[in-house]
Amino acid sequence: MFKHVLIAEDLDSVNIAVTQLLGSLGIKEIENTQYCDQAFLRCKKAELDNNPIDLLICDLSFKQDFRQEKIENGEELIWKLKKDFPALKIIVHSVEDHPTTISRLWDSEKIDAYICKDRNGMQNLKEAIVKVYNDEKFLPKSLKDTLKQDNIVQIADYEVRILKLLSDGYTQEEIHVKFKKEGTYPHSKSSIEKRLKDLKEDFGARTNPQLISMAKDLKII
Repeated sequence: MFKHVLIAEDLDSVNIAVTQLLGSLGIKEIENTQYCDQAFLRCKKAELDNNPIDLLICDLSFKQDFRQEKIENGEELIWKLKKDFPALKIIVHSVEDHPTTISRLWDSEKIDAYICKDRNGMQNLKEAIVKVYNDEKFLPKSLKDTLKQDNIVQIADYEVRILKLLSDGYTQEEIHVKFKKEGTYPHSKSSIEKRLKDLKEDFGARTNPQLISMAKDLKII
């Protein structure tokens, strides 16, 4: 069974329930954090201490408080951790059940299981932990059925990133500069403009603000 597990969850009651579940599976080294930045640092420190975290159980939404967080949500945390720790097993444990969100994360292959916090959530989580430990992926049947829907909107991570930056107030010129500095490709202004034009056509949006509004409604960003 997993030796070292980190729970990234901002609700005390859920933290306690998941900790108890892990204990019932014989897992002794369990860490909890209510902040994404702290979760990232805990993984870094564990690696340096030669005691790596081998499973992350992560929520997607974290309520903001007085702390200024660089990593604002669980999805961003997952992306950053998988870049630095590709072998890390990750189970999403969230109330978010929107098909687009589930599909985006599942298809990214960055997570090993997706569990919704519902009446069967803890039983599904228990099954997911065992499956993931045995190098299997796990989705409850209800979510598998969700992903079979024909109307799920699919867009690439690169396009999601452009929409997120636009929604944060970046101009297309600033996105071009940011991508170029980061080494994100394609980063040319013409490429960014073309992606936005294609997205507006796909969504039937006339303007960038309308496109962003539609993307938020669909939980793409």
